[in-house]
Amino acid sequence: MFGSFIGNVAGISYFLAFQILGILLALYLFQKEKTGTTLLFGSVFGSFALHWLPTIYAFFFQFSVKAHLFAFITFVAIVWAVLAFGKEHTLFKGRFKKPDIVALFRENPALFLLLPLFIYTCYVLLHATIPYINGSLHSGQSTYGDMNMHLGFITSIAKQKTFPPEYSILPGTKLAYPFLSDSISSSVYIWGTSLRTAYLLPMFFALIQVFSGVYLLAKKIMRYFGGSIRGKSFLAIALFFFNGGLGFYYFMNKGLFSENFTRIFTAFYETPTNYVQANIQWHNIICDMLIPQRATLFGWAMLFPILILLYRAVEEKSTLYFAAAGVLAGGLPLIHTHSFLALGVMCAGFVILTMRKNAKEAKEFTIPVWGRFLLTAASLFALTYISLRQKSDTPIEANTLLIIGVLIAAVLVLGMLASLITSWEKQTAIHWGMFLGIVLVIALPILFTFTFKQASGDNFVRGFFNWNNSNVETMDNYIVFYLKNLGVMFILPVLSLIFGTKKQRRIMMPALFLWLISEFVLFQPNPYDNNKLMLVSYFFFCVASADFVWDTAVNFCEFTKKRIHILRPVLVTIVAILGTLAAALTMGREAVADYELYSADYVSLCKWIEKNTEPSDIFLTANNHNNAIASLTGRNIVCGSGSFLYFHGLDYAAQEADVKTMYENPEARDSLLEKYNVTYIVIGPWENGSYSIPDINAFAENYDCVYNKNGILVFEV
Repeated sequence: MFGSFIGNVAGISYFLAFQILGILLALYLFQKEKTGTTLLFGSVFGSFALHWLPTIYAFFFQFSVKAHLFAFITFVAIVWAVLAFGKEHTLFKGRFKKPDIVALFRENPALFLLLPLFIYTCYVLLHATIPYINGSLHSGQSTYGDMNMHLGFITSIAKQKTFPPEYSILPGTKLAYPFLSDSISSSVYIWGTSLRTAYLLPMFFALIQVFSGVYLLAKKIMRYFGGSIRGKSFLAIALFFFNGGLGFYYFMNKGLFSENFTRIFTAFYETPTNYVQANIQWHNIICDMLIPQRATLFGWAMLFPILILLYRAVEEKSTLYFAAAGVLAGGLPLIHTHSFLALGVMCAGFVILTMRKNAKEAKEFTIPVWGRFLLTAASLFALTYISLRQKSDTPIEANTLLIIGVLIAAVLVLGMLASLITSWEKQTAIHWGMFLGIVLVIALPILFTFTFKQASGDNFVRGFFNWNNSNVETMDNYIVFYLKNLGVMFILPVLSLIFGTKKQRRIMMPALFLWLISEFVLFQPNPYDNNKLMLVSYFFFCVASADFVWDTAVNFCEFTKKRIHILRPVLVTIVAILGTLAAALTMGREAVADYELYSADYVSLCKWIEKNTEPSDIFLTANNHNNAIASLTGRNIVCGSGSFLYFHGLDYAAQEADVKTMYENPEARDSLLEKYNVTYIVIGPWENGSYSIPDINAFAENYDCVYNKNGILVFEV
């Protein structure tokens, strides 16, 4: 759990070696790219290889050191082969000159925002990821929940080495969750690195990949559609990472010195971007996605660079770029399934845009402003009507909503096919076909082996409207919900659709289809998780909205054009404040949040377990979500928290009931202990608080007490 000096050196060196190899590969493959972009691609290649190569060898050698050595040798061989047998190259020529820092920031003003934001995020991660304080391990607010699950995945994969891995909180059940977002840390932990270092190190690099990918993609989109980016980039990045709506009103309406305001920094999950009492559900990307949601973090670390590769592939008409994007995309489902799904929908829209752009004699059909106004108004009216129906006594059935979602997807697919037919351009069609072929060859075995088996339950793909706006007591109609949750970023995309330029509408078009599909179809048991799709759309809305504010809104008429030097900074400032204030307050809360996650007594128990028990041993414990044994030792427990298992679509009712029986019913205990192959029984504060244990003394008569410290007893069966 705490590692050793040699273990830390070995684990960190192993991880960095993959990063270096990936960068060498990218320096050769992408010699036309600027150094920053090449370093991003290289880092992503290194992470992707560490996600996948140990996993492939684990099928033959389990998740062992041997598998990791073979993985490293394989990656070395791949890089060596490319460099040795490829065309002549000069990897470092002109690459790493002394940087002109002033020019760098002048050309990329968004760095003034991205660098402090990265430092902030790293600080919160360090602060919120099991710091050791007086013998106990702590967490922040956002990491208090899911981090327990991820720690359990990391430790159990590394300690038990079983492959394919199983749930340590539901033994015997294959892990269908996209576990590569955790196995990358297991690949560091397996060398004897401390758990905290193994958890954080890949995340720091993934954060760099996400921040760099988001910024470079925003630049690429603007330039691809013929626009400037320097000033707009700052606004687009701010609106995206500081996403939030008007939730600040509920905390500031009684004054900045009132208890109503200060509770932002003291209450548990009562922030301007996460306040369920007022139906504020549009949670902040930094605090509620990238920090606690490892699958989202590592998925986005791949997704945004893949999108950059695709834009470059279209620009350069390059087989190499399409192939590289296809390989990364093919391996995405087991890193983050939602990112893979979002990429698929977005690519269908990109095909339409690229085919139309490449058509030599494409007839442009432009809907006039009044037509766009009527179409947008009618769409919002229809969505509002559906939301009111869902709140009434006669809601629209789930199957009908599913059909609507499928029809929206069908329109996109038909549009893609129509563009291929009417705007045929052979080379572009071949490139997209090659990309699709590579993706399917890699992804289909993953989908059929893992993803589809997990998603076959009734709680997965199903009709549902407006994702998390579902509580009858707090439910708002569609427009009110998004005005509260997105604020100015609900208004700006609507204005861009009506009054914006063709460029802005093209930026948003694929994203709009993804958003609408996500409004009618849920892809997992937890409705909240649909925002992992919608946030991808939201990024494109932010880019288009920044362009709209910067150029279009201030050039609306002659009056505004003449005063553009005054109106532009005023308008940008207003939009920035309204669009980011809620998130800024939430981020302030996250920076000071501190909770004890695992008590000193349970941490001491975990140290003993690591030294005195086998990784294959099974423990009978309480099923609290912050179960120290499951999270820190990598050992199996009979049944973990339903807050994790339910949202993975697993049936755990029998195990949960049997845990209660084993603690409370002496007559049925022995047979159930044998049924679940229990090796040790734990009785401590969590167990005493969760179950009515009538015969603690009887445990000592029937089983050997092998641990007795600070009110925690462990009996060997």
